[in-house]
Amino acid sequence: MALESLFNRIKYKEYSTLPEKDQWYLENRRYAQEMMKTGTWTYEIGNDTVYFTDEYYHIFETAPDQLEENAESYFRFVSQHDVGKVKASRELAIQGQDQELEYQIITDQGIQKFVREKTRTLLDEKGSPLKIIGALQDITSEKTIENSLKELGENLNLGQKVAGLGSWKFNAVKNEIFWSDEIYRIYDLKPEDFGGTVVELMDFTYPADRSVLQELTKKRLAHEKFDLQYRIQLRNGTVKHIRLVGEPIPNMDGLNTDLVGTIQDITEIKKLENEIIFIKKNLEQAQRLAKIGSWEMNIEKNENFMSTEALRIFGITADEFKGSFDDFLSRVHPEDRCVITNSMDGELTEDPFELEFRVIRKDGTIREVFQIAEFNLDKNGQVLRVYGTIQDITERKEYERAIEVKQNEIEKIQQRTKMLIQESGVVFEIISADGIIRYISDTSQKVINYDPGSMIGKSVYEYYDHDEAAYLKGLICSAMENKTSTETGLITFSGKGDQPIYLEVHIQNFLDHPIIQGLVLDFRDVTNRVIMQRKIEKLASYDETTSLPKPNQFKKELAEKCLRADLNQHSLIVMMLDFDGFKEISDSLGFVVGQQLIIQIVMRLRGLFGKDTLISRYSEDHFAIVIEGLINLESYEARVMEVIEFFHRPFKIDIYEFDINVNVGVSVYPLEMKVKENAAEDDIAEAEPAVDEIEKLVQYANIALVWSKKEGKNRYRFYSSELNIQNYKQLQLRHDLRMAVKREQFMVFYQPMVRLKNNQILAIEALIRWNHPDWGMVSPDEFIYLAEETGAIVEMGKWMLRKVCEDQQYWKLKGYKPVYISVNFSSIQFYERDFVKNITDVLAEYEVDPKYLIVELTESLIIENAHKAIADIEKLQRAGIKVALDDFGTGYSSLSYLRHFNIDIIKMDASFLKNIMADQTTAIIARAIINLTKELHIKLVCEGIENWEQLSFLRENNCFAGQGYLYSRPIAFLKIDEMLENGKCRPVFSNTTVKPRTDRRKSFRQPFRDFLKTDLRILKIKDKKMNVGNSKALIKDLGPGGLCFVSNIQFPMERDFTLEFTTTLLGQEFSAIGTPVWSRETADNIFEYGVKFMMDESTVEDLMRILYEVQVKMKKNILFADGCFTDKTAYQYFDEITGQSTLAKVDFSQYKRSKF
Repeated sequence: MALESLFNRIKYKEYSTLPEKDQWYLENRRYAQEMMKTGTWTYEIGNDTVYFTDEYYHIFETAPDQLEENAESYFRFVSQHDVGKVKASRELAIQGQDQELEYQIITDQGIQKFVREKTRTLLDEKGSPLKIIGALQDITSEKTIENSLKELGENLNLGQKVAGLGSWKFNAVKNEIFWSDEIYRIYDLKPEDFGGTVVELMDFTYPADRSVLQELTKKRLAHEKFDLQYRIQLRNGTVKHIRLVGEPIPNMDGLNTDLVGTIQDITEIKKLENEIIFIKKNLEQAQRLAKIGSWEMNIEKNENFMSTEALRIFGITADEFKGSFDDFLSRVHPEDRCVITNSMDGELTEDPFELEFRVIRKDGTIREVFQIAEFNLDKNGQVLRVYGTIQDITERKEYERAIEVKQNEIEKIQQRTKMLIQESGVVFEIISADGIIRYISDTSQKVINYDPGSMIGKSVYEYYDHDEAAYLKGLICSAMENKTSTETGLITFSGKGDQPIYLEVHIQNFLDHPIIQGLVLDFRDVTNRVIMQRKIEKLASYDETTSLPKPNQFKKELAEKCLRADLNQHSLIVMMLDFDGFKEISDSLGFVVGQQLIIQIVMRLRGLFGKDTLISRYSEDHFAIVIEGLINLESYEARVMEVIEFFHRPFKIDIYEFDINVNVGVSVYPLEMKVKENAAEDDIAEAEPAVDEIEKLVQYANIALVWSKKEGKNRYRFYSSELNIQNYKQLQLRHDLRMAVKREQFMVFYQPMVRLKNNQILAIEALIRWNHPDWGMVSPDEFIYLAEETGAIVEMGKWMLRKVCEDQQYWKLKGYKPVYISVNFSSIQFYERDFVKNITDVLAEYEVDPKYLIVELTESLIIENAHKAIADIEKLQRAGIKVALDDFGTGYSSLSYLRHFNIDIIKMDASFLKNIMADQTTAIIARAIINLTKELHIKLVCEGIENWEQLSFLRENNCFAGQGYLYSRPIAFLKIDEMLENGKCRPVFSNTTVKPRTDRRKSFRQPFRDFLKTDLRILKIKDKKMNVGNSKALIKDLGPGGLCFVSNIQFPMERDFTLEFTTTLLGQEFSAIGTPVWSRETADNIFEYGVKFMMDESTVEDLMRILYEVQVKMKKNILFADGCFTDKTAYQYFDEITGQSTLAKVDFSQYKRSKF
């Protein structure tokens, strides 16, 4: 109650009623609050009453009667954005918590102030809040200074950033460096990346410049300022030039314990300095090359400046030139000094002027110079400076004088030449670039019957018709483009008479010639020569009797038709016709009868095919005919049959009647017509036929003609028997490859890479397969090199990477752990401009983490393209992609280059494992590779593990990983799920128990001791007639119901192939037709097939008769060999004939095969 009474009395300022000591205490307290700008208040919680001191009112600039004594009245002064914060503080205070906060108030006069408030809550005997005591301090001045300093610091940082200048301080006692923000920007660092030590600072200093800082470090506490320039190297490799300025700062004891200074980025200044030096050097060099110097004369100071080249022209050095005008004038030839002085007399302007004069060098030689000068005048027209250039023109002057002498000689020669031209048959003409005649010799009157005066000023094209004018314009344009060559052509001049004049024209470009300045045409009349030449050409190109093209002309016209066939996407055939007995008729009845017979044959052919069909007399009794635009081979075959039937009617000449036998050989264009006949139109590639392709087309028709003649008279034959099955398959694959991606025929198979010690799947390799509509599942060995040849590999590679990413997404959705996938890339893809970007873009599109992709590049690829390989491998690894070296050790010095390539994985080629158990050298090399990769910390994957012996060897030598058939063959996408889910792949324990084969044959089979050779043809694929191929195969056994044969061609079992076999037994040739019903691979690319025959009863009976006789002979003689037998193994036989089969003599072996 005493305290409350005291507060009440203070409130009403009843100081006089207080004891003197209390009055003194309160007075001191009031003054203290005024000086500290702090007011106090007390809040009675029970009756919601607030008591304020005078200073409180002073801070709020209000009077007691303006401020109600309750809590809410106070909040009207609090800034709107701080009200919530203050009220929250009050609530906490009422709950008994002490508070301290800063906020903003606004007085009734609108003045903003910053205040700091502290509160303490007093509790009663029960611990309940009784009242709150608060102190409020005006901190506006403090905040103003604080904000000003903050703004000043921000402005300082901004100023340093603009100037590229940062400040620093070094404390020698603590060995610490403090940087401003700008220095961190210069060094491209964040504050947390720099520890502030001298050692770290030295690490950023360019190695060659570190001695500068090291010397400074030794003298850092010396009493002198320093100003240094040196280079720094940032963490990203960027080199900058900086300027370091500093000085020591003494402490209170006078000791230099601190250094302060600035660092400025002067890289751009250095660049500018170097550019100025470079420009100055280039200017001096340009002056030297052009023999042009520069100079400047200061009239007021009588000072002269000469460039290095100007001094050289005068033959003096800079030390020898005194720089005065008199010194300069003394070096001018006495006879020419007036040229200099006169130029400075009279009324002067600031326009450039030119002078020529001579100078005398100190060695006595005289040089002629050309000078361009310019006066610099003041406002009164007085000369301040003269400056200009000076050029040594001695050689030019000598050349001009020599030209003047020659000019007189030329004039004499011109007179003589004019007389000779007038007497010759050559017309000379000079025209401008736009064809205007500027000169024409007088011989024009004689040659083209035009007066030269009437032609000058007219366009040269006016004297030729439209086509000839266009041709002449083309020659002129070529001459303008090729300034050093002479363009020659034959043009027809439309003269005044009825007959055209043929002119041989030669055009030369003299547009840049200082005298001629035009195009020079000379032409002569060659009309008689052209007429004679055309007669000769016609005799050479066309048959005189029939006017049909001869062979060379025929081939030209055939090439044009082939080109049109390509453009229009249709086909054509070449028929070679041979008429039997023509020579005998001519020999016995005379030349005239023979020629009449030929004319009738041509007339009959024209009647059959029409006038637009290309027919050629290829030799005396040999004709060539081209038929085009039919839809398939059957249509062409019908036309060929029409030819043979058409000649069944005899020919009548006078009293004679002749029956003519005809044989026809046919070749098809495109040469792949048999592949393309069922292809979509958009599949046919457009390409201009090569010359050798035309030759082959004719050659094949002639070969087919020979075959038809062997079969008898009035026969025809299409060229096909030299087409073996393997080449046909390659042709079909090469063609169909273009649309395989679009038709979704490709599939991705996966083969696991396994950690050998625990069978854990580390990654899977993606391998492409082609499910061809005719040939079934095609191995990559059969089509990858074709894809590289045709360029289809790029589209195929893009498809495969996208498919791999799709599969990754699928496995992710199924909840599998992410799996590393290895993808092979060919050299064609590697050479793409954005090889790495193309990969990363696809990964980003499918949201696949790059770290789960392994890019496989072959050893040969990166060796042949080391520079690009190093760069691209680095880019791939920066993106998170791993890189594997495939086919390691296949023909290169593999060990020497490993240090250059940062390879993640090495894949040892399967060839090492094939002989590893039998060849000690191979085993030693394999061990060395395993140990080498361990030392280099490179993961090694061994390819081609096929048996337990190989696996045991690798495990014994601690090989990291491997893949091969022993673990798993490549399997389809949907079948690898279980393996990925399990995460393991164990090697297969092969069953060595021989399973007896069940013989389901309904008739006997005759096995042979040696293989029986046979010719093999494809008659049909499904319901499509083919009749192609002439491949070799080996018969293992033979019976009336079928046979077993061995081949190096892989036939699909599910595609219904009909095959024909032709062989010889007991001197008798026989053929059998059947379809494969089973197959197995017996060795690398060697396949064994079982065939079921499809033959009539009589053919089966003939075969059974032969086989019974063979049985009898074999029982009597186990060495029976009466037939096309070979004692070679299948591998030896096919190895021997590999590469000997032909298809239009194309060698497919030249194309390198790539793993894919």
